[in-house]
Amino acid sequence: MPDIAAKPGHAGKSDTVKQMQVHELMGDDREVIIVHQGEEYRLRLTSNNKLILTK
Repeated sequence: MPDIAAKPGHAGKSDTVKQMQVHELMGDDREVIIVHQGEEYRLRLTSNNKLILTK
């Protein structure tokens, strides 16, 4: 999987952004919990195959 170039002015240590397929993150599940700084976020795949991230 290729990395994609970051936008100019984007804060970060490199000029590339990590790219991954949704299936790599979610597997066969339609929902996963992502923890960021102790807070839980829910990433959900809708019936229309759209991604929704909620806190």
